Amino acid sequence: MNDWDLVFERADLDAGPVLVVRGEIDVAVAKRLSMELETLSDAANTVGSSAVVDLSGVGFIDSSGVRELLKAQRRLQSSGSELVLRAPSTPCRRVLEVSGASVEFTIADA
Repeated sequence: MNDWDLVFERADLDAGPVLVVRGEIDVAVAKRLSMELETLSDAANTVGSSAVVDLSGVGFIDSSGVRELLKAQRRLQSSGSELVLRAPSTPCRRVLEVSGASVEFTIADA
């Protein structure tokens, strides 16, 4: 897999900044995901809101992707905010649940 197989789109909703992710998240793209999540966190901190990551279009996520989500969550929590995972795909949700990471996030189904 290469970086071009992963697509990021940004949006701003009333609830705060949103990062929509489509594709597969693995070790090859973890650094790029990290940079996108850092930008999202900065935007959320600027407006004083939660940051939302839409994972509905993620067909695969490995432990490196979960690690980056957890790092972003900790970064946001240290500033009094949180990372909300919106509509994780079935494969993504399964990895979050099996790894035990799902309890670290607010997961919104829509």
